[in-house]
Amino acid sequence: MTMISAKQFSSWLQDRFGEDKKGVCLSREDINHLTGRQSFSLSFVHDIHYELMPHGMAFVTDTNRETFYLVPISQRNWREHLEKQYEKDLFCNVLPLDKSASNN
Repeated sequence: MTMISAKQFSSWLQDRFGEDKKGVCLSREDINHLTGRQSFSLSFVHDIHYELMPHGMAFVTDTNRETFYLVPISQRNWREHLEKQYEKDLFCNVLPLDKSASNN
C-alpha cells in the first residue's frame, strides 16, 4: 500500500463522513492502516484539519494523541444559542444556575 497525503486522506474522510451529523473517531492504528503509514506527526493531523475546515469539519485529537475525532462544526453563534434558552432580560455574563441541581 502506498502512503497517502493529508490532502488525500482528508478528501477520503470528507467523501465518506461529510454528511454525518455526529462525527466519528479513529484510533492511531486506524489512521496508520488507512493511510499506509507506520507513523505520523502532529503536523499531519494539522494538515488534515486544515483541509477539512472549509468543508465544515474539524479533525482533532485527545491529549494522548491516540484517538482522533472528525466532527462537524457549527457556524451558530454562542450568544444566539443561549438567548434562545433564556429570556433576553435574564441573559448576562453569568449564566443562571439551578440551585436545586447544585444541592444534589
